[in-house]
Amino acid sequence: MIKKILGVFFSLETTVVLSLIFLVAQISATLMKTDTDAWVNVYGTFWFELIMWLLGLNLIGVMFKYKTYKKIPVFVLHLSLLIILLGAAVTRYFGYEGQLYLRNGEVKGEVVVIKNKAHPSDKEVVDLGFKIKLDKFVMRKYPGSMQPSSYDSYVTVIDGDKTFPYHIYMNHILVYKGYRFYQASYFPDEQGSILSVNHDPGMWITYIGYVLLAIGFFWSMVYKKSRFMITVRKLQKSGLFAFLLLFLLIPSASNAMNLDEYSKKSVNAAKEFSTILVQKSGRIEPMDTLDLDLVHKITKKAKLHGMNYNQIITGMLSFPEIFQNVPLIYVGHPEIRKELGIDGKYAPYNVFFTRDGNLKYSNEINNAFNTPDKDRTKVQREWIKLNERIYVSYLIFTGQIFKIYPTPNAKNENYKWYSPFEIQKMVMTGKLDPFTGNFYVNQFDSLVKALRNFDANKVAKIRENIYKIQKEYSAPILPDPNKIKWEIRYNHWQIFPGLIGVYSLLGIILIFIGFVEILKEKRFPKIEKVLYVIGVLALIVHTGNMLLRWYIAGHAPWSDAYESIVFIAWGSAFASLIFFRKSMLSLGAGLFVAGMFMMVAHLNNIDPQITNMVPVLKSYWLLIHVAVITSSYGFLGVGSMLGGLNLVLFALKKYKNLDNQIKQLNNIIYIALYIGLALLSIGTFLGGVWANESWGRYWSWDPKETWSLITMVVYALVIHGKMIPKLRGEFIFSLLSFLSFFFVLMTYFGVNFYIAQGLHSYGQGTAEGYWWINVIFAGMGAWFAVVIVTLIMGILSRVSKPVKLEDKEYSPKG
Repeated sequence: MIKKILGVFFSLETTVVLSLIFLVAQISATLMKTDTDAWVNVYGTFWFELIMWLLGLNLIGVMFKYKTYKKIPVFVLHLSLLIILLGAAVTRYFGYEGQLYLRNGEVKGEVVVIKNKAHPSDKEVVDLGFKIKLDKFVMRKYPGSMQPSSYDSYVTVIDGDKTFPYHIYMNHILVYKGYRFYQASYFPDEQGSILSVNHDPGMWITYIGYVLLAIGFFWSMVYKKSRFMITVRKLQKSGLFAFLLLFLLIPSASNAMNLDEYSKKSVNAAKEFSTILVQKSGRIEPMDTLDLDLVHKITKKAKLHGMNYNQIITGMLSFPEIFQNVPLIYVGHPEIRKELGIDGKYAPYNVFFTRDGNLKYSNEINNAFNTPDKDRTKVQREWIKLNERIYVSYLIFTGQIFKIYPTPNAKNENYKWYSPFEIQKMVMTGKLDPFTGNFYVNQFDSLVKALRNFDANKVAKIRENIYKIQKEYSAPILPDPNKIKWEIRYNHWQIFPGLIGVYSLLGIILIFIGFVEILKEKRFPKIEKVLYVIGVLALIVHTGNMLLRWYIAGHAPWSDAYESIVFIAWGSAFASLIFFRKSMLSLGAGLFVAGMFMMVAHLNNIDPQITNMVPVLKSYWLLIHVAVITSSYGFLGVGSMLGGLNLVLFALKKYKNLDNQIKQLNNIIYIALYIGLALLSIGTFLGGVWANESWGRYWSWDPKETWSLITMVVYALVIHGKMIPKLRGEFIFSLLSFLSFFFVLMTYFGVNFYIAQGLHSYGQGTAEGYWWINVIFAGMGAWFAVVIVTLIMGILSRVSKPVKLEDKEYSPKG
């Protein structure tokens, strides 16, 4: 009896059941309102600990049952998971963390510790055995803004007769006598520092597990007897080849208004205006970048009415009486368009105001703002967006948004720049001498007059004079002139938006050709070769534009929502061209996925502008962690798309024998998922190391890291499903491969735009309602339903009639 119970417990079916419970628990916790609720109801409970212990014990039994020790790479991979769990247990039961609050000049040797996050009021004081003195706290900000650039604590460690100074800042910690001190936050008056203090005896155990995990994954990929290499060899025998075709989008211009004369005359003057340096949110950038951001915010386009974005902005500034009647403001909802009485999607600025200059629709806008976000209708959300577009237009018409002037006191003002409107106010309040202030205002008036006269030479001369002022008072923060030139080129080329059509159309064509080749059993090698060569050129262009953005921004181009989605698209294209080029369907699927991600990156709710980095992201870990984990999304996206295409092939089996093609495609899917899971796992745990270096804990059940773990478990179950009856079928594998990607979507988009809380808040965007989250939840629900139903069917079939694992590859001994 005991032997039977142990046999049931140490089975893959039990692994799946425990994993499903583990997944549901984590999903429930991340959807709770607060972090405290998650700890009280899930993470801090006995039953959640029990699940993890049972998973560990089950893993040990399964490893011995399937004799993984005979395949050293596979054994190392699974052993790493046990070591990671052991390290987590040591941390949970013997580690603790607290905070040290220090004012400038203050000395303390005790920290306040919260033993259990489920009971945050349960605190105790721990004596460090030494003391820390804060000599000075310094917060540096980006020029002309309140946004922090870095936090720095200059401390002295006092341990009896031993003392030494140390500099603590983000990603640079103090390690002393088993304690790790991190720069966590600061006092509101900026006269004190808040240090996070961590004592974690399980850290190195966990790190060893992380290293073994990476070794196990990579070793398994080259080990001759691993399932991964067996699958690769099967594909090598198939002899399938595929290549790409490149199509470029040609943007069309609209001539809704008769502005031909202005469009022709303003080109050169607008071009000169676009090279003036301007300050925005602590970043110095060319006016060209500001113009593009403003026009995109107002119109959702880069061109309109036959004018480029620079011409639109200079027109609004120099000819407000004309441009206030030009339909420029995008109106997204048809009900509001009807209420405004406009034809088409664009409304002129003046339609929103009475003759007295009062806002006509203040009641609608106020009602929208006063309604809780979760209760707002689509119409109310559109009124809020319209309010922002109207206000931005007002700032342009009045010149208030053009912060181009530093004052003689710029160094003492953190190099803040001002608009002419602000200069006038400073003169009136006595904060700036009238001579300097009036000179700036008159110069800007001359600039506007030159724009009205389309005098490009005069605009260029004034631009040079403005630059001399900027250089005199703000030289330390001015960017290199070459970088400015390249930033303007980057703006004008608009390569990333163009790649939407390139990848999408290319993917569709390749998928079509792939189906034709399968049905006709005929290859087109010449076409494939041409398509592949051109496709590689598309990827090179994508790569080059990412490197250009890196150069312009001064940081890796995957630090915010827009950049990381663009990088995921790059990963999908790269995975297809490099790893899956032997199958037209695989190649097309990967490029189509890349196109879809590029399209998502350019949706209205994602801001493509180049921004400053928050302090925690200023680390080499950004290059490693984000690059690895977002690359995994590309492979998993390809696997999902191929799973969907394989389902189509299953539907076509009625008319033609496609068993061989289905098996080949499933082999490619397996490779894509395996590589994706390896990258996702390694990237997630690298993120844990980064978190430990930044915040003092490598795992805190933050929603982002938790959903990464959920996704890892999901894909691990899909891959190991090939060893379980019913789940190992070709159809089920394709279906689960397709549905599993909904967990990736939740990990990225759901956490960033729906849950929108946790330590990864710097990666958030803003969501326009949450209709898409229902699609993601439906996809995840379908995945659970498929796994549970097939698992029950498999268990029932084994009870009624034992199933023999005939395929040696998937048997315990194979």
